[in-house]
Amino acid sequence: LRELEAKGGGIRNPSAWICKTAANLRERQRERTGAPPPQQQQEQKQNSGSPQQEEEGLGIVDHYKDLEVEEDADQSTIKKCYRKLVLKWHPDKHPEDRDQAEERIRAINNAYEVLGNDTKRAAYDAQRSAIKRQRRGQGPDTA
Repeated sequence: LRELEAKGGGIRNPSAWICKTAANLRERQRERTGAPPPQQQQEQKQNSGSPQQEEEGLGIVDHYKDLEVEEDADQSTIKKCYRKLVLKWHPDKHPEDRDQAEERIRAINNAYEVLGNDTKRAAYDAQRSAIKRQRRGQGPDTA
């Protein structure tokens, strides 16, 4: 802030300048301590029990696990599981751990938004299979 005061009115957007300066300071602090970047920290948190389960090694959210359905489940099964999980994880039913319930509901809603729509589900499945093929060292599916 002293630096901001010293620059006086020469900064067009002081709040943006402060945010950038704070980010630079955090980056320098991380370099000194050897801490991982925030993105890696967030990934580590997600892999340690977050409701949005990432499929092992794929780096994408596994909506099938979030809705607790098999990959070959039909729309009626997906809808039944969605309704059951929404009732089970409604935040009003978990007043002692409302934050976790809200995260879980968000994950369930996101999963149903993708898997409940045939077009989005096809794109999601194609993305998952492409990533799996890439991990195995195979090229894109040309069929």
